[in-house]
Amino acid sequence: MKFKQAKQVLQHAIDHQSTISIPKLKKLLQALNIGLESTESNEVKYLKNEVKNLHKQLRKLQKEKEVK
Repeated sequence: MKFKQAKQVLQHAIDHQSTISIPKLKKLLQALNIGLESTESNEVKYLKNEVKNLHKQLRKLQKEKEVK
């Protein structure tokens, strides 16, 4: 489902329906890139891990440079 289509379906559900099925709501939220989980914490964890890996690579390169 495309973003615009999902937005229209969700807006219609909000305006005209009193209920919406959970599977349909999940599909709409997924199409709109909206999650119920805290994505910020996942992104922060990912970025911290990337920084850690870059520091490891930098130290490794510095050691190789000192040996030569």
